[in-house]
Amino acid sequence: MHRVPERRRDVRVIDPDQVCDATAVLADTAQVEQAATVLDALGDVNRLSILLALHHAGDLCVSDLAFAVGMSDSAVSHALRLLRAHGMVLAHREGRLVRYRVTGALTERLLDVVSDGVVGEVALHAHGDASVT
Repeated sequence: MHRVPERRRDVRVIDPDQVCDATAVLADTAQVEQAATVLDALGDVNRLSILLALHHAGDLCVSDLAFAVGMSDSAVSHALRLLRAHGMVLAHREGRLVRYRVTGALTERLLDVVSDGVVGEVALHAHGDASVT
């Protein structure tokens, strides 16, 4: 009688090529950490709204941003401090006025992707196409 060998649970089989592909993207831990920081900031609706407003309108001061996103000046200032600390926005002074703008290629690219999705959804709903969710 032919006996089927038992499957050993302690044996791991890996595909070296796939493992190399997977680890190659993780080699630069600083870039992975930067991406995680950007994605974390984008995960908050208030910070994302501020970044999208800056991304589309260009340089804005705190009062203009607050009005645009429907937040208080102090809440916007607090969010901007965090975004500045993470290198996602820059501030520059024009006399007594401080204006902010989005900085960083990764931040810009991610905001482009988010913007395309938001604009696409708005356009779909504006045309009454409820079949796409």
